[in-house]
Amino acid sequence: MITLTYPVESSKVKFAIDKLKAIMTEMGEMWNVSTKKDPHTHNIIILTNSEGKQSFGLNVDLSVGSEGFQIQRAVHQGNTTIFILASEESGAMYGILELCEQLQTHGDLTSVNECIINPKFSFRALKFNLPWSSYRQNDSFEVQKETVRDLEFWKSFLDMMAENRYNVLTLWSMHPFPYMIKPKSFPKATPFTDEEMGEWKHFWTALFRMAKDRGIETYLVNWNIFVSESFREHYDQNAISDEKFYHLGESYSTEQIKQYNRECVTQLIDEYPDLTGLGTSLGERMGDMSPEERQLWVEDVYYQGMKDASRPVKYIYRAPFTIDTSLTRNVMEKIDFLPEPVWLELKFNWSHAYSTPKLRITHGGRSDGLKGYWNPDPKNYKVTWMARNEDFFTLRWAQPDFIREHIKENGHDYVGGYFIGSECFIPAYDYSHYRDSDHFQWTYAFEKHWLYYMLWGRLLFDPSTPDEVFANALGRRYGKSNGHPLLHAYSSVSKMPLALASSYLILWDFTLYAEGFLSTDTSGYNSGKAFISLEDLLNTRPIESTYLSIRDYVDRKMNQDSTEGFVTPIQLADLLEKDSKHGLELIASINNDLPLLCCEKADIKAWALLGLYFADKLRAGVCYQTFLKTGDESERQKALQWLESPHAIKHWDDLIEVTSSHYVEQPLMHLGDTPFSWKRFRPQVLEDIDFVLGRK
Repeated sequence: MITLTYPVESSKVKFAIDKLKAIMTEMGEMWNVSTKKDPHTHNIIILTNSEGKQSFGLNVDLSVGSEGFQIQRAVHQGNTTIFILASEESGAMYGILELCEQLQTHGDLTSVNECIINPKFSFRALKFNLPWSSYRQNDSFEVQKETVRDLEFWKSFLDMMAENRYNVLTLWSMHPFPYMIKPKSFPKATPFTDEEMGEWKHFWTALFRMAKDRGIETYLVNWNIFVSESFREHYDQNAISDEKFYHLGESYSTEQIKQYNRECVTQLIDEYPDLTGLGTSLGERMGDMSPEERQLWVEDVYYQGMKDASRPVKYIYRAPFTIDTSLTRNVMEKIDFLPEPVWLELKFNWSHAYSTPKLRITHGGRSDGLKGYWNPDPKNYKVTWMARNEDFFTLRWAQPDFIREHIKENGHDYVGGYFIGSECFIPAYDYSHYRDSDHFQWTYAFEKHWLYYMLWGRLLFDPSTPDEVFANALGRRYGKSNGHPLLHAYSSVSKMPLALASSYLILWDFTLYAEGFLSTDTSGYNSGKAFISLEDLLNTRPIESTYLSIRDYVDRKMNQDSTEGFVTPIQLADLLEKDSKHGLELIASINNDLPLLCCEKADIKAWALLGLYFADKLRAGVCYQTFLKTGDESERQKALQWLESPHAIKHWDDLIEVTSSHYVEQPLMHLGDTPFSWKRFRPQVLEDIDFVLGRK
């Protein structure tokens, strides 16, 4: 019998204790709860403040900070007692979750390892775009509305967040207010009846409370100057609504519109006491305004609205995309009415963080221009990197070393943390997989991508978390002996999208979709003809400065210039081939035929085939560029050989076969009304051959 002693009044501790009880039940252990802290039986004792700790003669480490925890093991008369020590409830919750994991790994209390763990970052956020009043419009968002309105979905999602140590949920929409409040001075600005508003209010209230109970802060982030369509209809027909107007363009603002938005901010804060904070996105529908005018608008509306509220809230400030950092910095460091730190959000490598872990580009230009935000150190704000993923939504991805390197490169003292998420994908209803397949054993899309969320969450909390933790999690699902081979296979093949994004010029959202080998042009949709052709590869330049483009490499080779210190296209091709073949060898060694494991292995195979395809395409590009420079017909023939079977086209056909076995044609924001499948782009794969032959 294991006796549990913990602060029963804490909702955060109770959440974790429920997980612990379930695991002990699975282990066949009996347990009870006692308020008596008696270390002479098999006990687990959770202490959340200094009171009472010394009575056990514990050596409490003073380094345990906010959200951190210490696990100590003591033996009294042959009985093991586990102490979880924390300065506050969130730390205790994470300590209990750590104990849960150790029990699953070791099987008993006597093998639990002592440890002290503090979070690397205090801001560990998921970015979640709402499907109503959404910045992007597509069937992939329309299909999500029912699921995202379901509190059962949010319970599962928030459970996942807490278990993986995320502590911030950011909810993004153009203009959320009509779905949350009936503005007192503008009651017709919401299209809902009182009964419908009551249902919405119940939804938001429950969502924010569930998050708070799991140690998760909630923020609403929106795009400033918009109004609701109902406001436009009833109060100002010239206003810019969130439904009928594109998000880019010139501004339209009046004193009435300012009053409406300002009062919405105040009323929202007052009506939802569990909402943590707000965020603003300086820029949209402000195209004709100067940087100073944009800032004054936000101060007059949002800052004043927050000041007028009955309680302080936290704040996310999205860095403007094109202005001098000194203006933004000066404005932010004058803020004296908000809790510190203010979170300054910056896009890492624009919309494609899954590229190089080095900061090379940001929204609006080169990364060099950002240094003013942290040199000298900021006074009242922290930088928070937006690690956007617009590159893979369907195939599972896992590369822990990339995440560790990202944190090592960018986790400076002035950095408060990361946002993880997408502008173009909502991880709720899964529309990508055959739903009648025996593979399909999850309810929500984020559950399919469970390892992706685990990797980011756990490593943002503690970057020293070893691969063993993730391999054990795979082993618990698919057999202990399969954990390490699966993780290593994922790690090998998941380098493919990183290599493509580092090699290819990336800017805004749709300029790359790595798992589809797609890119629209820099101005917008490309009528579905978005496949990255051989010609595209020849014309692009890498964003990673240590990579050589195909043309630069061929020029250096012909001029007999050194390529030392650079990654050449041929070297990259060889690495891609090596990693892809290694991943395929690893999954071939796994004989377990569980349907869900087969689904994971199919994704690994798909990434491997994409890697092999990319490798052969790079080789073809080098040969063809050499032909163009020299006129050597044999080089053109080599290019054709790399593009034809058994090389590039064979890899793409194999990719079609493996993905068609369990994935359906699906909506994709990048392609507008054109649905996505790998099969759909086979004709464009073949066009590379026509290009090399001069028929295109």
